[in-house]
Amino acid sequence: MPPLAERRNLANDLVGAVDRGEVFAEYQPQADLATGAIVAAESLVRWRHPQLGLVPPSNFIPLAEDGGVIHEIGRFMLDEGLQCAADWADRGIPLSISVNVSPVQLRDSGIVDLVTQSLARRSLAPGSLTIEITESLPIEDLPTVVGRLNELRALGIGVSIDDVGAGHATLDLVEQLPASEVKLDLSLVQRGTTDAYEVMAEIIGTVTPRGVVVVAEGIETIGQLYRARDLGCARGQGYLIGRPMACDDLERLLRI
Repeated sequence: MPPLAERRNLANDLVGAVDRGEVFAEYQPQADLATGAIVAAESLVRWRHPQLGLVPPSNFIPLAEDGGVIHEIGRFMLDEGLQCAADWADRGIPLSISVNVSPVQLRDSGIVDLVTQSLARRSLAPGSLTIEITESLPIEDLPTVVGRLNELRALGIGVSIDDVGAGHATLDLVEQLPASEVKLDLSLVQRGTTDAYEVMAEIIGTVTPRGVVVVAEGIETIGQLYRARDLGCARGQGYLIGRPMACDDLERLLRI
């Protein structure tokens, strides 16, 4: 994180950044490890500061959560992601989309209506959307959050737990949430050590029998891809499969 004075300046500059057009989305493809086919994409938030250029999400998302701007950013990212998915579907590319949602957003009583209305406006099926819970903050008021996620799951919307195996996203937390997908933290995938593989295998062995899809994040080499596949990961994401890119660029990639 930046020094305190810089964080304060960034927090102030973040207010209104969506309206000024500084916030935008990029999309990183996700592949089926058995077939190699691109089956989904994750919508990733970007902030291009007028003086500082691109600010890493790790620097500004915690500020957005602390200051409440995360709700504005979250609405924007949901709209951008679903519009992109709707455009793909109209052009014969039925790709599902994952949109990151902060635990702060999940405490908002209007989150379920926001998601369902956004899908309905674009005539998208609920199953085309996965809500990906970020691990930047621990989940407070867990019963409320679980209730909201159960509502989303009942509608057919997917729920993904990000960065499992690191930070706040422990296997214990995963077992308390109604997840349809878990994403193994890239530190596990990239470390290449016996203990990392043992953690991956434990997570995969625990959630896969429940029908939960396991995604390996941060795949950058063929070796990492083969190891994730052999351990039982259904899907993979990372630079080897595709870097984050604009919506139109991903469509062009899929048409190659």
